[in-house]
Amino acid sequence: MIETLKPWLRAAKYNWLRYAAEYKARGYKSYEQTSNYPQAAFLIGCGRSGTTILGKVLSRHPDLCYLFEPYHLWAAIDPMTDVLNLYHRVNAYLLMDASNCTEKSRVLFHHLLLGTQHNSVPKVVIEKTPLNSMRIGYLNALASGAKFIHIVRDGVDISYSIERIASMNSYKIAGKPMLNQWWGVSNYKWKALAQDGAAAGYYANEVERLEEHRCKGAYEWLVSLGEVDRWREQLGDRLHEITYEQLTANPEAVLGNICKFLDIDSPRGWLEEAIGMIGPNSHLSGKTLKLPPMMCKDFNYYQERFAFTNRAIPEEDL
Repeated sequence: MIETLKPWLRAAKYNWLRYAAEYKARGYKSYEQTSNYPQAAFLIGCGRSGTTILGKVLSRHPDLCYLFEPYHLWAAIDPMTDVLNLYHRVNAYLLMDASNCTEKSRVLFHHLLLGTQHNSVPKVVIEKTPLNSMRIGYLNALASGAKFIHIVRDGVDISYSIERIASMNSYKIAGKPMLNQWWGVSNYKWKALAQDGAAAGYYANEVERLEEHRCKGAYEWLVSLGEVDRWREQLGDRLHEITYEQLTANPEAVLGNICKFLDIDSPRGWLEEAIGMIGPNSHLSGKTLKLPPMMCKDFNYYQERFAFTNRAIPEEDL
């Protein structure tokens, strides 16, 4: 009985979230002083990289306000961000830069995300939406001076994790019969990723050859890393990068460095609780990931660069 009701309950939840976000958005003032809001920070990384567990850990910190994947707020800022088509039927963008930012969207960002009601004013509001790693230019225009925490995980592990979710596809919402849990309504996220990625120079001659979910997941990982690299120099010391392996192997040091990066303390009680929340890393072994030649070359370059042991195999070698 409860399983039958879940899609309808989810539909009610998403309808309410859309209404609440749009209602709050109507209260913005074009002359709002954005300098009155807390510091903004973004937790980014390809999906399945460990952003969720790191976000949960940071959400317990007394000086932080944590926003978990607030797609409804982004859709209220600009419907063109709704690449999953959860709230709008629109040809949304996945890759976004400063050209997509308007003065209205900038004020709405501060009003909706940084102006969230808190019991006490946080020092930093940290937002976590993995696909935002492909929107750094847009985020940087919305929140000048924002900091970015980037977490990277083994690309083969990522690819198969994405495949599992995209294939399982057990998450249903009433009224959205064509919803894929990873690629969105009518697989629109994949369509946008392939289109925007090719237009940005990411393997335009190879992306149409990708058919399996694991290969599409590898492409998402590559584009995410590529976009971070494009912005690395400009962000400078506003970018802090870690790997999932570092987080699980030495959480105390990694979390301490994140706190220093955010200019906040790392209370001992919080740190001990956080360490207990982070479990050991698990790697896939014996899995074959085959990719078109140029993708495979760059995929293995990143694997080596971040000291990950898995490697992809070029299609022609199989």
